[in-house]
Amino acid sequence: MTTIPLRDTRLAYLEQGRGEPLVFVHGTLGSMRDFPGQVGFFSQSHRVIAYSRRFHPPNPADRSGDSYSLSVHAADLAEMIEALGIAPATVIGSSYGGFVALCCAIRHPGFIQRLVLGEPPMLPLLKKTHEGEIALEEFEANALAPARAALAAGDDTLGVRKFFDGVSGRRGTFDLLPAPSREKLLESAGALRLELRAGTDDYMPAIPDDQIHSTLVPVLLLNGQKSPRMFSLITDELERLLPDTYRVLIPGAGHAMHAANPAFYNGVVKEFLAPD
Repeated sequence: MTTIPLRDTRLAYLEQGRGEPLVFVHGTLGSMRDFPGQVGFFSQSHRVIAYSRRFHPPNPADRSGDSYSLSVHAADLAEMIEALGIAPATVIGSSYGGFVALCCAIRHPGFIQRLVLGEPPMLPLLKKTHEGEIALEEFEANALAPARAALAAGDDTLGVRKFFDGVSGRRGTFDLLPAPSREKLLESAGALRLELRAGTDDYMPAIPDDQIHSTLVPVLLLNGQKSPRMFSLITDELERLLPDTYRVLIPGAGHAMHAANPAFYNGVVKEFLAPD
């Protein structure tokens, strides 16, 4: 592990392999350690970089006055790509990391040549359909609101449990995890607290359709077979709006599909990366 200085912070990252650069961007309850099944595999043929986003371990969880902002995370990604001299890079985003990657591609053209998006939680897209609006209301009631309340009250375990179960789509999922996995998720409680107390326009802004449509890079869209319907509805909208997409369902996997079925996930991504 090493760190890289950006405009107002330092971010931890790991790097392995040589060749075409691949940048992995983790989700909400995550860090650069989220991709062990991918780093070893892809570093055989690529220069693999996985970093911890601002506020996520081992980076500082909170600094007075800082806000959890999609724009800031996207700017961090662009600055990191530039600092490492790897533009344009292929960026592989998991969950909120996919939202960050797409935002970076839109707002910082030229830094990204291909995108892999694993169920980015672009919640505003759910408002486009009646089914999506119902799914959004359920997610707010069953996951976001109780997690926000628990974290505000200082109960990190309950807050992470409510959020994780909501994203997984099944109550009790967090408690079934092995103790080391639960502890790893709890390390990101501070980042989750910042995210959920941020203004919606900061951490979950609505990106205009024409900006999404203007993303001309090839995009691989991935869904987990066992993921909540909400994520498929969001991916439906992205498939409709993005001009160059390829979509695959990862069998036997939920939202953390890269961890649940790494062999299938890696094979699909490898095929997407192969020269035409």
